Amino acid sequence: MGPKCAHLALGVALGYPCISVDIHVHRVTNRWGYVTTKTPEKTMAALEQKLPKTYWVEINRLLVPFGQHICRGRSPRCQTCPLAYMCPQLGVA
Repeated sequence: MGPKCAHLALGVALGYPCISVDIHVHRVTNRWGYVTTKTPEKTMAALEQKLPKTYWVEINRLLVPFGQHICRGRSPRCQTCPLAYMCPQLGVA
């Protein structure tokens, strides 16, 4: 079990303020330009500095499905994304 699962368990089960960053949270937040990092671990550190604590536990629940179905790694669905109008689409060819 890595940091992502540990943080997710602590946040969801115990309400402990943690950010659980997987590849989807990493990709989406970098694609939006909210953070500029190379790894999920660095994304977690950057989000801890930038994101208000009230959203720390919730960010994984919101961005994982978004990253799996809309803001995908390969062939993102920007044409159907409700946030496309404000997304810089960094790294999207």
